[in-house]
Amino acid sequence: MEDSPKRIIDSYFGKRFSERARKLFGRWLRSEDESDEKNELLQQLWNQSAADATDSTRHDWTSLQRHLYNIPVEKKTVPFGNQLLKYAAVIALIILSGLSVYLLTNKAAENKTVEMAEFFVPYGESQMVTLPDSSKVWVDAGSVLIYPKDFKNTATRSVYLIGKASFTVEKNPKKPFIVKTNHINVQALGTIFTVKAYPPDTYITATLERGSVRVDIKDGISKSSVLKPNDRLTYSTLNHTVSIQTVDAALYGMERQGYLIFDHVSFDQLMSALERHFNVVVQYNAQKYSHEYYNVKFAPQEKLGDVLNVLQQLTGINYILKGKEIIIN
Repeated sequence: MEDSPKRIIDSYFGKRFSERARKLFGRWLRSEDESDEKNELLQQLWNQSAADATDSTRHDWTSLQRHLYNIPVEKKTVPFGNQLLKYAAVIALIILSGLSVYLLTNKAAENKTVEMAEFFVPYGESQMVTLPDSSKVWVDAGSVLIYPKDFKNTATRSVYLIGKASFTVEKNPKKPFIVKTNHINVQALGTIFTVKAYPPDTYITATLERGSVRVDIKDGISKSSVLKPNDRLTYSTLNHTVSIQTVDAALYGMERQGYLIFDHVSFDQLMSALERHFNVVVQYNAQKYSHEYYNVKFAPQEKLGDVLNVLQQLTGINYILKGKEIIIN
């Protein structure tokens, strides 16, 4: 049966509902219809879950209450600019392939003893790189990481990022580890964190999984923030505002295992991520979907066709897949 309680509950706990649909789910779950079957399914989920409560139990319970009782969630509106900006950013990455060391290090010409390495990951891939200090970086699709081939002649362990990457940093209090982007710097001392700074995006984020980091804003405003685990800092490059939210940072660890996870993202952000992950081009009317936010999780084995089918159920879209191009009506 297409809309059976089991299918609805499986979809919800797989994070495959839009925010509007989750409100409907809460009403459906509280209703008396098919209550015996719903209770049995929920009991099965409870039995399959871990026996001991974890640090995230309170967060999960609060989240469930919010979804069931429709407690308002603050939304951020993402401006929808020219779609060509995404493709211009790709071209910029290619141009930077030869010039990025000079442009991003600024003083490279003054310090010729530091030789830089460039690690570029194209669309459709994600790769791990080990830095000279044994720190490990998981670099996402469509990203460039630039770093010294040797940290011996540098005062800090500074690396330069365009795109998205997760860092597992080796401790060295005498030589701070700093991730530099166009808009923010993130400094760490022995920690795990993720920085997302793609050129087309109007929001830059830093998310901390373990340890502590300091985030410095570079756009002419003197503001620093120290994050604790499960904090996500979001900086608006348009409004020059900073906000910090509590998130489930463990999701970023799942991303390094190949999962695709979207937590309260706009349709535009969702499509941009799919373009990078699957190396495709998506044509769609951004204004048509400008007011929806989505929570979706895809397993590593799910292919492009699987993802599109889920999105069709989630958003009601109709799509045509032509090679590397997706046309959404």
